[in-house]
Amino acid sequence: MIELAIAFGAGLISFLSLCVLPLIPGYISFITGSSLNELLENKKINLLPLIIFTLGFSFVFIVFGATASFLGQVLLQNSQTLRIIAGITIIIFALQLIGILNIKFINNEKKIYTKKSPPPPFSLLLWVWHLVLGGHLV
Repeated sequence: MIELAIAFGAGLISFLSLCVLPLIPGYISFITGSSLNELLENKKINLLPLIIFTLGFSFVFIVFGATASFLGQVLLQNSQTLRIIAGITIIIFALQLIGILNIKFINNEKKIYTKKSPPPPFSLLLWVWHLVLGGHLV
């Protein structure tokens, strides 16, 4: 029970911090669909959208936290096996690099040939387009 009180207190302190507190009117306006002046004039706030937003936001972070915790536990429980697999993989790559092994798919190379070099943001988009959609730029 003391852990719950400490967690609640920490959440309240972080909610009242200087980097979060100024955002609250904007969140309330966004969720309710009314400007801050309209809310102050009506003096009435529909709490249902606020509660649903808070529950949804909390749910997403709880699921992400639980998933990260679960994956961390799985990796920790299988760490010895994963270390062996990683070591074997590094050895295979090293043997490939020095020429003792010749694994064909590791030697495959993809290039994009263009007539002119596009500006940097556009070149990234071209690379993603080619990678995802298999477009040909020759």
